Amino acid sequence: MTEKLRALSAHPIVTFLHKVIGDPVQLYAVFLIMTVMYYYHAAFTWAYTLVAVFLTLAVMKFYDFVARHKWLGPLSYIGYMVAGLYIVGMVARFGQTVYPISFGVWFLTPQSVVDFSQWYTIAIYMLMFGFLTSTVYYFSKVRYRMTMQFVIMLIPLSLYGKEGIQMPALLVIMLFAGFFLLMVYCRNLRDDGTVRRIHGLPERLSVALFVAAYTIIAAIFPKPAVEADREYIENAMSYSTLSDVLMNAISMFTDSTNNRVASSSNGRTLYYASAPEELRLRTQTYSYYLANDSWNVIHLYDYADSDLTEPMTYAPRSVLQALCDAAALDGDFAEEYGIAEFAGTQLPEQDERMLFLFSPYESRMLPTATRAFMFIEGVSKSYTEMSWALTLDAPGYGDTTTQYYYSDTYADRVATLLSCLSMDEYPEMLTQAQAILDKAGETDSAELLAQVLIEQEAAAEYAGECSTQDYHSETVEALAAQLTQGLTSDYDKAKAIEQYFLREGYVYDMAYEKADDENVDDFLNTTHRGVCYEYATAMVLLCRSAGLPARYVQGYNMNEPYNSNIGGRSTNFVIKVRNAHAFPEVYISGYGWLSFEPTVPGDDLGDGRAENVIVTVWGFVLLGLFGIALLLWLSRPRIREALFRRRLRRMSARDGAAAIFRRQRLLLHLPESTTVSALYLASGAFWQDAGAYRTLDALLYSEEAQGDAASLYGFYTKWSDAKREHEKLEKKRRRAQRRQNKHKENAA
Repeated sequence: MTEKLRALSAHPIVTFLHKVIGDPVQLYAVFLIMTVMYYYHAAFTWAYTLVAVFLTLAVMKFYDFVARHKWLGPLSYIGYMVAGLYIVGMVARFGQTVYPISFGVWFLTPQSVVDFSQWYTIAIYMLMFGFLTSTVYYFSKVRYRMTMQFVIMLIPLSLYGKEGIQMPALLVIMLFAGFFLLMVYCRNLRDDGTVRRIHGLPERLSVALFVAAYTIIAAIFPKPAVEADREYIENAMSYSTLSDVLMNAISMFTDSTNNRVASSSNGRTLYYASAPEELRLRTQTYSYYLANDSWNVIHLYDYADSDLTEPMTYAPRSVLQALCDAAALDGDFAEEYGIAEFAGTQLPEQDERMLFLFSPYESRMLPTATRAFMFIEGVSKSYTEMSWALTLDAPGYGDTTTQYYYSDTYADRVATLLSCLSMDEYPEMLTQAQAILDKAGETDSAELLAQVLIEQEAAAEYAGECSTQDYHSETVEALAAQLTQGLTSDYDKAKAIEQYFLREGYVYDMAYEKADDENVDDFLNTTHRGVCYEYATAMVLLCRSAGLPARYVQGYNMNEPYNSNIGGRSTNFVIKVRNAHAFPEVYISGYGWLSFEPTVPGDDLGDGRAENVIVTVWGFVLLGLFGIALLLWLSRPRIREALFRRRLRRMSARDGAAAIFRRQRLLLHLPESTTVSALYLASGAFWQDAGAYRTLDALLYSEEAQGDAASLYGFYTKWSDAKREHEKLEKKRRRAQRRQNKHKENAA
């Protein structure tokens, strides 16, 4: 076996691979670079890795030169670093000519909130390449410090950790396997009286088996699910001041948004909250969807200081109750608009609910509930009342707000009444109801309906402007018509569109990477896969096509329970970066702007447990591959024997004789100088057919000799079977002898 492996190791391809990636120090540096570049440019990690393999091969030779020369080496290294930093600077400066923020801000900002930059990524690659190769080489070949190597390994891990995202399982396995391979390689074993180092192939085989066994066992062995409270650690590592500076530096991007929203698993805590229910909180709306799959802030409706964003302070229940009262006062009105069954009905009460928000960082804005109507400022903080987000005039650390809002869940309680109202009839209905109530002396209700009529007209005007400016497609229009066919009320249409995605098997997939030319048409036609951005976008456009005013909203999903105490006040929710969410709001006749949730729920394996499952799966895959390789290795004698017999059947007598001679000599481990007579003697323990060997000798050395190929095949198969039976008997004999010797030792 060892001879075969040595022969295999001498193969040109194996020799080339050993020269290119045979150095564990170089291989470990390549793994580090690969994990870093996956973070910055996952799609082209293979290209960066391939380039790194050959660059590290050359750079490691240069480092060898530096280490061998006392004065010239360090000077050369200084020149190398200066030249490298100069080139990196040039690439970064060129990148800034086509990118709106500086390289430093881009580098320190989480990649989930900035756009990809080709030139900045190349600059990062060069920086990381120079730093990682230098440090790995120094702490392995100049000064052996495995503790420092472990610290170096934490560098790529920290990139993923700062956003709270999981490194892909295969990269984790490769990185730690490379670390242990480097540790074994660098360990200084000396030949002495107790330890004898076996150089060459046996040593490399043992190291390879150790690393493979470690990798498989570490991957398969159950990983504990961490249940400890990590909030303090996560917040301590968030570098809040720097993060806020960076987020302010890229605030120019808030006029447009793309499908990056809610595609991060960043675990940084943004807010602590207290509320009686889970909520969808808003921070910003976007009016117009473009064909390049982006939403843009164009309409005044989207800006925080717009007059159009004054919050509506009425409870939806009061509007619907006013319509029921008008129906009771005027039967013709009730019959005309199909609400006679609700005439005089007392609708369920709609209570005012309270939301408390606390931000542990400096904040410019705090998110608000969908239908917040009153704000109470935090300690020593001023505020501006608005519909989208709470703007702080004097932002600081520890900003708080208490908001009062009406829950969107009330719509489900009055769904039967909402199902009678539609946008086509709603303005005239409000006008008539206002007149009826005013005539009956119900001035408060009449004034409320007048206010709602203004809101409805603004929503209709907004829908009209969006219809003229927005992206239109046959796919959206056809699907909207299909989903709302036969439905008349705004609420029923919106609900039908909302339920469509869950009913038709759409998939929530944070790992899905959209092509540059994909947009809402691809999502609805082919992919059926994406994050909340795709679902919210699709529902907004479908509702608009169905004649409903709708808007795209970004904010947060407040649905992650966490009990804490903020200044003596209990909170029961936490909002993290990973809770960023996009959802649609639709104007529903009789209710006003109402949020919906079309996003299909995703996998709920949080806190790294999903990644543990993936790592374990990869462990079993590696174990299966190792098992297959081991099975093939153990079966190689039978496989070779079967292949040889198959080839022997097709050979002539003379070629078959030469092949049998070589095969028997190899199986008996005889040298190349062995003669046929010596081969006959070596086979004497299990084969005694001298005539067959005389025929073999004649065919090998006599031109005139003739033979039968079939008889040669029979000779070899009988010889091979006899050899195998002899080996089995020998094994049994040796086992019996060992048992007998052990019995004698015990008796003595």
